[in-house]
Amino acid sequence: MHRRAGRFRFFLRWATLALVGWLAYALLRACWVAIYVGMPVYDWAWYLPVTLLLVGLPIYTTWGLPRLKVASVVLAGLLGIVVIAFNGFGQAIYLWPGRSPPAPISFWAYSDFRDTPETILRDIQAAGGYIYYGPGSAPIEGERAQALAAKLRRLGEYNIQVYLVPPIADFLSTPVRREWLARARSAADFIRRENLSNVIGIIGDIELPVNRPLDILWTDQTEFALTVQELRAGVNAIRQEHPNLQIGITATWAHYLDMLDGDSDLSLVMRSPMDPPGGWDFTNSMSYSSFFPPDWRAYYVYQTELAIAKRYPPGQVTHLVGLVGGGTPPRLLDFDDLVRDARLSRAMGVREIVVYRLDGSLEAFGDDFIRRLTVAVNGPQPETALVVPFSRQASLVFYGVVAADALLDIRGRWGCLWLVWAMASGLIVRHTTTHLSKRTNR
Repeated sequence: MHRRAGRFRFFLRWATLALVGWLAYALLRACWVAIYVGMPVYDWAWYLPVTLLLVGLPIYTTWGLPRLKVASVVLAGLLGIVVIAFNGFGQAIYLWPGRSPPAPISFWAYSDFRDTPETILRDIQAAGGYIYYGPGSAPIEGERAQALAAKLRRLGEYNIQVYLVPPIADFLSTPVRREWLARARSAADFIRRENLSNVIGIIGDIELPVNRPLDILWTDQTEFALTVQELRAGVNAIRQEHPNLQIGITATWAHYLDMLDGDSDLSLVMRSPMDPPGGWDFTNSMSYSSFFPPDWRAYYVYQTELAIAKRYPPGQVTHLVGLVGGGTPPRLLDFDDLVRDARLSRAMGVREIVVYRLDGSLEAFGDDFIRRLTVAVNGPQPETALVVPFSRQASLVFYGVVAADALLDIRGRWGCLWLVWAMASGLIVRHTTTHLSKRTNR
């Protein structure tokens, strides 16, 4: 019985050490990313005692270390540091939007622009951005094609440029890659056939497919690889046939964070490759700050834009702010929060600010919404700084996504190293257990 208990303790300690080594790698990797993208010291430094605590506590409990007073004091000290420094001591970021060039303001829309008042169309034109137009899920053909052409020509009369969203049954992902490519090619042919010179590009919406779970066990790897290959070939083929047409994507901010370590682990889990070989002509980041509590939002937008700017050249990535009108969020941004997020984005130097969506925004805030937003964001700015209060909760969201991405490295180039560590853990446990037994028996 005693021998069996000893074996159980040995394997428990072995498994604990092997797993906490994996955890330590993920947490430290996430901390390194926070340092790399330029997070404030009071943000990333907090995760060092957190890492020591999360790694030390399992070892403390499974190795019988409560009998060692030093270990108990160290863990108690780490816990105290974590609690005291949680809120970053009330720190804040200060930004000056007026010191950055005005940012064009664009809108996602599903409107029938044939009926849109002239004043609104002139406001869209004055905002300096684009319309990302979604014609619905049905194919663009027959009478629908003619109606769509009339809507787009109405925008063209006011020199409003458009990115067309090809109709598709789901988000751009592994299950619908061929459908998206076929619809994208059809949309490109439609644009050329109707001579819609103001329609300058096609955009795909890359997100986790509806009614599909996260692929945590990587069962869809083959389909994912095929999606990457077919997207590369299909996009290049469309470019050759339509050289003046831009092809880009909008993707969730987690897809962008995934690219910081040079692999596509999170995209694989979400079944939606965000950055296939060959790249895109433009990229749009969906932060959707409206999904988070109000006191999280500013720092959340700041840190995601900071990270994306590190991965992509300045001026390449646009920012899709939180939901304003339409969609299915737990909450929508009010006008003041929308202005704050947009001014923050201008201060961060994004290429373009995109609002989702025009139809619901006009309904919520009135026909002068676009004009008021443009003045508030790109008009004369106050001399006072835009204050971005630190939010540990928003930091934890960012850090958690990056740490989860690091945990997934076990499936790639770091898997063999982890196996080596797991084997070394057994030798460490055997040596340390023998040492502790001798010390206890003294």
